Amino acid sequence: MEVKCLEEVEELIQILYSPNHPCVYKVAQDRLQTLQKSQEGWQLAQALISSPNTNTKFFAALTLIVKLNKESANLTEDEAKELLQNVVGWLLTSANDGTANFVLKKLCSALVAHFTYFSHLWPKCVRQLVYCLDIGRSLPVEALDEALQTDVLIGSLDAKKMWVAIQFATALVEEVSKTEMNSERFMQAHQRLAGNAADVVALIERGLTFPAYGCSDIALNCYQAWILYAQRASVESLTTPLKTLVEPAMRCFTIHELFQETAALFTDVLQNYSSFLTDSHYEALFSLLDSPWAVDLYNKLRETPDDHDAMSLGSLLLAFGDAKMHQLMTSTEEAPQRLLGRLAGLTAANGHLAGEDNIFVPALEFWSSFVELVTDCAYSESDSAISWRPYAEQHIQNVVINCLQKIQWPPAETFAEWDSSDRQAFGDARKDVADMLQAVFALNGVRLVSYFIDIFIDSLQRLNWSPVEAAEFCLGALADCVTEAPEYDREIGRVFSTPFFELLGGVHGQIPLRLRQTSLSLIERYCDFFERHSEHLPNALNLLFAAVGDPVLGGPSARSISTLCSSCRTILTGQATAFITHYRGIREGKVLDSIAEEKLIHAIACIIQAIPQEDIRLSTFSQLYQIIREDILRAQQLKLKPELLNLDDPNHARGVDILNNSQPTPEAEEIALQISLRALRCLSSMAKGLQDPKDPTVNLEAEAQPPQVSAALSRIQTDIFQMICSVRSAFDKSGEVVEAICNIFRAGFSETEPGPFVLPAMLVTQFFTEQPCWAPSFGTLLSTACSLVGSLYRGPQCQIADPLSFIARWVVNSLYTLADPTDIEISQNSIVLVDKIMDRYPILVFTLPADILENFFKFTLKVLSGEDPLPKGAAADFWSGLVSKKLEDQEGQTFVQPVIDKAMLTLGPLLAQSLINNFGGKAARSELERLSNPFKKLVMHQPRAQEWLESALFDPSFPDSQVTPEQKTAFLKKVVSLRGSRMTNQVLREFWLACRGSNFAYAS
Repeated sequence: MEVKCLEEVEELIQILYSPNHPCVYKVAQDRLQTLQKSQEGWQLAQALISSPNTNTKFFAALTLIVKLNKESANLTEDEAKELLQNVVGWLLTSANDGTANFVLKKLCSALVAHFTYFSHLWPKCVRQLVYCLDIGRSLPVEALDEALQTDVLIGSLDAKKMWVAIQFATALVEEVSKTEMNSERFMQAHQRLAGNAADVVALIERGLTFPAYGCSDIALNCYQAWILYAQRASVESLTTPLKTLVEPAMRCFTIHELFQETAALFTDVLQNYSSFLTDSHYEALFSLLDSPWAVDLYNKLRETPDDHDAMSLGSLLLAFGDAKMHQLMTSTEEAPQRLLGRLAGLTAANGHLAGEDNIFVPALEFWSSFVELVTDCAYSESDSAISWRPYAEQHIQNVVINCLQKIQWPPAETFAEWDSSDRQAFGDARKDVADMLQAVFALNGVRLVSYFIDIFIDSLQRLNWSPVEAAEFCLGALADCVTEAPEYDREIGRVFSTPFFELLGGVHGQIPLRLRQTSLSLIERYCDFFERHSEHLPNALNLLFAAVGDPVLGGPSARSISTLCSSCRTILTGQATAFITHYRGIREGKVLDSIAEEKLIHAIACIIQAIPQEDIRLSTFSQLYQIIREDILRAQQLKLKPELLNLDDPNHARGVDILNNSQPTPEAEEIALQISLRALRCLSSMAKGLQDPKDPTVNLEAEAQPPQVSAALSRIQTDIFQMICSVRSAFDKSGEVVEAICNIFRAGFSETEPGPFVLPAMLVTQFFTEQPCWAPSFGTLLSTACSLVGSLYRGPQCQIADPLSFIARWVVNSLYTLADPTDIEISQNSIVLVDKIMDRYPILVFTLPADILENFFKFTLKVLSGEDPLPKGAAADFWSGLVSKKLEDQEGQTFVQPVIDKAMLTLGPLLAQSLINNFGGKAARSELERLSNPFKKLVMHQPRAQEWLESALFDPSFPDSQVTPEQKTAFLKKVVSLRGSRMTNQVLREFWLACRGSNFAYAS
């Protein structure tokens, strides 16, 4: 390589490692990578390695690694030996001339890359490098026979050479461990790596035993890396010598500068490879953790949990406790109990959970595991055998007490200083505490609940709000655990008494917002209690309704009201009218949050649903419905007469609070749209609230009969439908309107008994079939029509055919009009809808006009050959059903089956070609299973399948050129002989892999 060229390369390297514009950086990087991959890459590395510039040397070492990884197979054995000797020489020279450590590390990595591919040339690589370091020059591998013992060689190394040797040993195990241990390519490297264990142990021991080298820290890191590899390899010849280093490593605890590295080493071993340590090792470690020195550091951790040394000790304590959890739990001796006490104390370190106390969360994880272990053992052993249980429960109780203190919210000014991650961490820690308390409940039950209630009552009497909120939070966490047993109801009744409702009612003046939030949430969590004790229900609901208008508490309060009313609906039927009046009064006073309003509507609808007398139920429903109906009419009037807009009117302002509009004064039409959307969503909430919470009784022997709908109910249904249609007509360009209407329909589809939103099937069908294919959210309409078809199948058979006939014609006509729809939702849902109809009523599909039906079939084949996974899966399911369709009824055999059979003569070859092209490499891996189904059905049910598949395999459109004609023939013969059995899936997958570039034999 010419000097001029080399200089240009060095300039590019400087650009690469200097601040530059991204475009300049990319150009330099691309040119350098091209050079690395070129034939001159080896010479480039050799020329650059002698440069005095560290970045240039680093790039040279990097180039060696790239070349070895990419082109090692092209090197002869002599070339590989020469390269090895050169790289060792470059490493020695660089170590002597003061080259930066990061370059030396990269050269060590280059040597490791050489070992990975040529381990047979220098199986004793560590000893070889140590020998060369000792001699001071690079020697051929054969010279190693003349070397002294490894420990003698190591003893003569100076500090720098020792550093290089340890770095190489570390890189060796870290890089080789990244390769597949059982692969044929790297198996020998792993076996020879283990053969270096004795030399590595001698090297690490020297580094640990003689601190004067200044290499103890990297020796610990090296030791940790080899232990990690030993766990993976499970080779005794590797683990046995490594265990001899445990005691020398443990002595590093007392060296202040090495404490963190030593603690990290043993923490890692305890957490990931606890069986590596022997009983004597554990005893020594336990004595260390119980020593005065460790106790002093532990106390420092309790006082200043952000101290790095103290934090390292805490992590080590937890790792030891986790490794010996069962022994610590079952021992009643003083020393193990002391250690458990200190582990419990880790949950009570100074500082707030976020940003200050970093030991609490890992300590909580330990105690959560401890509680689960205690529970498992307590229920699996006899009472006489668990003398340790009182000790364990005392520690758990202390942890619970500490947690109650820790989860209390900090002062407002402190919380304001936290960033989003700190706040998230605090919230997550509270959730972790809640999870642990649920585990503790299995042990202590009523005692745990009573403890928090005692704290709640005592703190409430002293107006100490932080522990009140914390106790409420803990009680809320236990809500799912508390049963209906009388002892629990007695305890919970102590909470929901006069002082609690006075607290929220403002008797004590203004209380913190978070306390109000937690208190209201507590009511919701214990809705089952209020259902059993209805005497407390009025107080609870009054408080919740009072908070609905609050901008912060409105949403949670409305949600709690909804939950309570849903659970207690049968108790509250007499209050439905009063609730409606209350709701109307709130609306007139201020604009409610839209979600809160929907929850309130849902709550009232739940109560209405439980009214047993139909006339009263419909009359009460009409009162609530009339409020929403007025909103719809008002919005339509505003759309027609924009000059009526008055944002001081709460009824108009309802259309402003949910707008995302930067304009100071929204347009009247947009406000009218938002009012209408709110009304539709409220109707949807009403529809969901009116759903029967009980599962319907189904008589499998009797045929479903048409429901008896009263005249009053029919009038309501008609009016609701007309209101829905009027909104759709007024705002025909809004996809949100379509989606809201579909949600209303869906709520009715799930019901089996007549109701206001259980609209007649032909009415809903009429709505769908009047929607043009270019309507917004047309895919949602199709999806909702699928739900309608499903509900029809559950109803009377006499009411199915007419709606299905209209829907089938509508969807197929829509696709014909769209010609080539690209919307994924439209494509998928249209195919699913037709498939659903064809499954039960194929005659309704196959009696459609031939031209639009042919268009639909070709559309599904195009989708099957496409790349969108959802429509493609729907098309695969459709064709699975069609190719295997055999009708048994007289009408089907006479009119439909001949049409299907005739259609398959034309469509069969096209389907075969689409499937073959997919398995020829076009399909994604995740699609293979689903595409296998129509393929197997085609082979099983179509007599000419082999002919069609053969034609597709040898068609010029076949996407792959890697499989030979012989392989195609063998593949075809095999899939045909399997006749659609489960083994076909594997054959199809192997063929797909072969077409993608992997070779498989099909002769067997």
